[in-house]
Amino acid sequence: MASSCYVYYCSGHGFGHGTRVSAFASQFLSLPEDERPVVHIVSSAPSHVFCDSIALGARYRYADWIDPVIVQPLAYRVDRQKSLEVLKAFLQNKDKFLETECQWLTSIKARCVLSDAAFLGCLAAKTAGVPSILVTNFTFDSVYSYLATTFIDEQHSTHISGSSLLSSDDPVPHSFLEPLVSQIHAGYRCADLLLLLPGHIPIPSFPNQPSLPATDWVDSQKNRFSAQVIEHLLRLRETPFKCTLHDHIPFPPATALAQKSASAPVSRKVLPMPLLVRSPSSSVERSPYTPEGRAWILESANVPLEKHDPETTRILVVSFGGQVLKWPRTHHSAVSAQIQMEECDTPTNTPKMGLGINWKNSKTPRPSQIEIPSPNASTLAMNPANSLRFKDHRDIDPQPISSPRLATPSHIWIPGAPPVVNPLSPTISPSSSWISSSSWDRLENLDEMYHDGVGSRLENMSLGGDGCNEMDHPQLLPESSWIAIICGASDEQRLDTSSTLPENFYLAPKDVYMPDLTAVADVLLGKLGYGTVAECIDAGTPMVYIPRPLFVEELGLRVLLENEGVGVEMSRAEYESGRWAERVKEAWEKARVAKEWKRRVEGGEKKNIINGNGADRITEREAEIRDMARVVVDWVEDFWQGI
Repeated sequence: MASSCYVYYCSGHGFGHGTRVSAFASQFLSLPEDERPVVHIVSSAPSHVFCDSIALGARYRYADWIDPVIVQPLAYRVDRQKSLEVLKAFLQNKDKFLETECQWLTSIKARCVLSDAAFLGCLAAKTAGVPSILVTNFTFDSVYSYLATTFIDEQHSTHISGSSLLSSDDPVPHSFLEPLVSQIHAGYRCADLLLLLPGHIPIPSFPNQPSLPATDWVDSQKNRFSAQVIEHLLRLRETPFKCTLHDHIPFPPATALAQKSASAPVSRKVLPMPLLVRSPSSSVERSPYTPEGRAWILESANVPLEKHDPETTRILVVSFGGQVLKWPRTHHSAVSAQIQMEECDTPTNTPKMGLGINWKNSKTPRPSQIEIPSPNASTLAMNPANSLRFKDHRDIDPQPISSPRLATPSHIWIPGAPPVVNPLSPTISPSSSWISSSSWDRLENLDEMYHDGVGSRLENMSLGGDGCNEMDHPQLLPESSWIAIICGASDEQRLDTSSTLPENFYLAPKDVYMPDLTAVADVLLGKLGYGTVAECIDAGTPMVYIPRPLFVEELGLRVLLENEGVGVEMSRAEYESGRWAERVKEAWEKARVAKEWKRRVEGGEKKNIINGNGADRITEREAEIRDMARVVVDWVEDFWQGI
């Protein structure tokens, strides 16, 4: 019997979606041959994000028209107005995108669609008469709806010139959002099954309460879910069968499943999923829990041998994740529908590569760029919002603000984040003073002063004004036994020999496998994203995070981190002034005992493998995910039984 064909749609909004899609797809492809489906992954994320599952046989198809993006000019800031513009432009083209996907699903005889968390995948599946499964911890109807929150993100990150990096933060009225969000919500309503990941927020397309708008769920003063919403989240995860769900949407009359669903109404379901996460490398030579593997990981970051001992060296990993994955595109006439439906690899001339990806299985040939036509004049005329800046959602470059240099004498530019004050030594005693805004004008000329030989060393430079007589030094690391490994540096930044990173700072290789680096870390500093949080929990690594108050998914991830891991919040002022040490030390002390225990247990497991015991054993977490893969296979077969 021919294998069933599954299609897995993956949002291109950050690497977290891609890594968990690859983790789940890998378990489908590890099932016995008589149960194993053919898995197609469809995404705008590049193929190397899915290298684990591609190595097992997953078929990758690049598509940059399956979902819009939330625009984040910095790792912890949302641009509401530009996000709204992108959504409008995407929805103008939605019908054309939908037609393309329906044709393709029909052509490959898809038997099931999974989506994380692209609403167009669920909508296309229903239109093509294919059952669909939503696999996620949040949906974008909630995210866009939350752009109306009255909470104002007034913390303006500052450029070294003294000017703000960002425009003002203005709420989007519900009246503008509701007609747009309702289209996203309708797409998610087409899903037949919800696999609910940990760290979830309300999924309004399944339970009928709480409903949109998402602003009703949150206490805007505390920026936390209300008590009623917290109670709902617990009930949805622990007893989902007690929650009242929206009715199933029938399949179109011309499809094979229409008659069956008419005679035996389909009941929608919610099933809790285990933590969906990539596992660290298991081989003795690469495992972060063996001396050989730890040495290999640190050597790849050019950390000297004398700093490899976990008893004497502590490691801070700094990673703000890959945000939006967008490839260059040129406007030309649309290619034929046949080419649009072909599977292809990702273009290789990307301007920015992402973080935490193992490229060993990625492909290199570049295919023809696939295009969906932009809306014609009549379509635009019918849309009242005809003053759009973007006729196509792919016209925007959503990459974060960046610098061609990793460091200057005055600042460190962590990829994806605003500049951080650069101390000459990471272990100088911290001071409570803050560098005033008026002082930035003097700092902007600092690089020129160094190159011209005019200025003295940074510690002798007087800033003056606002009570700041001498420049106070930030403290990035708790003490001299700590090192920091920065992720995400571009080729341009790596080639810049003039960068002056502080002592004990190193760069992770571009092809670093993040689960390994996260396991080696004693603390990770970054933003709350599902992939990072899941890998920190899995590795027992505490996380210091800078909050993103306008991204509603974060509220669920914060609860997950508090319940199953260790999280410490760092303010933007602390981050950007380079005063990291106190929060890093706090996180390390909270997780120290559990982290050391985790390393001993995992190290013991690796010794068993060396001795020839348990070499083929999968982890308990992998076993849980594989069991869920079997549940999906059975659900799909039941759905099609008798047809």
